[in-house]
Amino acid sequence: MNYNSIIISTIFAIIFFDVLGNDKLEMKCMITEELEKNKPAINKNYIEEDIFIFIDRANLWVSDIPFKKWQNQNKESEGKIEKKFEETEKIIFFNFYEFFEDNKEKLESSFKITFEKFGGYLSFIKFYHDHNGEVFFSSEIRGQCFAEK
Repeated sequence: MNYNSIIISTIFAIIFFDVLGNDKLEMKCMITEELEKNKPAINKNYIEEDIFIFIDRANLWVSDIPFKKWQNQNKESEGKIEKKFEETEKIIFFNFYEFFEDNKEKLESSFKITFEKFGGYLSFIKFYHDHNGEVFFSSEIRGQCFAEK
């Protein structure tokens, strides 16, 4: 193993163990790809920009806004949402669903975040639904994330 391999392995190990060991984690993510309806986006809003992803295991939350901030800004929406947090040894999956009404029959919007703990790969897809719950538009960003210290 040469010197460069040791440095790269050490960096990945730091990211990996930092992601594993914290209930709350702020990740700085450099966006490398942006899609709309599964095709390269014409108007790139995030390429070469950094965003932050907040992982909050205590509240089963992953998003670009911290859970408490989202909660304070969306008190009227709490009855209209569902979320699913799943974590494996290598990946965190998060799905968020917001419905038009509290009966949760028709989706208004949803998003899906996939975060690879080892390597920091991020996929963040947002879906926008019509009044029948069908997806009429999607946008996705992909990038590389590193733990903020």
